[in-house]
Amino acid sequence: MGFKKAGFSITTAVELDGKRAVVYKRNISPREVINTDVREVDFSGYRGVDGIIAGPPCQPYSRATPTSRRGDRHPYYGLDLEVIRAVRQVNPRFVVVEEVPAWRPNIIINELQKLGYSTHAGVYDMSIYGAPIRRRRWIALAFKPGHADGAVARLSIPAEPPPRPIDLLGGLPPEPCGEDPCTHNGTIIYNHVNYSINSKIRELIPKIPPGHSLATAHRAGLIDASKYVKDINKKHSYWLYRIHPTKPMPTVPHPRRSMLLHPIHDRMVTVRELARLYTYPDWFDFRPLSVDGMYRAITDSVPPKFAKKLAEAILRALPW
Repeated sequence: MGFKKAGFSITTAVELDGKRAVVYKRNISPREVINTDVREVDFSGYRGVDGIIAGPPCQPYSRATPTSRRGDRHPYYGLDLEVIRAVRQVNPRFVVVEEVPAWRPNIIINELQKLGYSTHAGVYDMSIYGAPIRRRRWIALAFKPGHADGAVARLSIPAEPPPRPIDLLGGLPPEPCGEDPCTHNGTIIYNHVNYSINSKIRELIPKIPPGHSLATAHRAGLIDASKYVKDINKKHSYWLYRIHPTKPMPTVPHPRRSMLLHPIHDRMVTVRELARLYTYPDWFDFRPLSVDGMYRAITDSVPPKFAKKLAEAILRALPW
């Protein structure tokens, strides 16, 4: 969506999950969405496109994946190398690859350099570029030889202070909607839904201060959580995390399981609220995904504001 907003025409997308493919097609409107395993796609028919944008699955590398399933023990391991196959078949002017910080871009960078591309790779914190999330991701870039001389040196993504989370959450109903979509003050609101929390946990929520999870508040002596939760010291630092109203929030891999909390209201954030924090516009509709699927789709994605800045930087760097 960021590249589309920057002026690129999105021709083709590949997405394995059928419901995510529907969401992508409805909101991005590419010419086609191929709903299959990327390893089954022959990209040779797409020669002539300007760029390839890739977000390979992060599970083989993510710290949120159990150690026993990371690396080559995960079925998605090696899918990042499909980028190289696609590049060989398409011969694009530029390539963008996004991945989690635990990933290493060395193999892809080396292979792209062997193909003659000039390359750049770095870990970017999205909160520096206008998204209120301390989300760090590898961005690997490659520019085609002969058409982009000096493009890496010209690449510049302007920084922007992030908005305050509380400012992004205004104008929505204070409680989740009972149906999706719903209407509030005459405006249609999509995906303002979440999960209810059991009564024992609900007692805890008002005690958790902004910028803390249950575990960090307990360790700081702000709450005695041991009488509510067994083995509180084993709970990870983003379980029952309450977003700070004025500071960027951390990346929470699974907002539903972690029960990510609203900065003011004593409840989970809704899908719409999380989408706003990730800089999605209100017209972006995540149906027909389940509520859990909506949360996961958002947290798997790159904030559109950063993607647009990246796309604009590529436009400025390339000699169109």
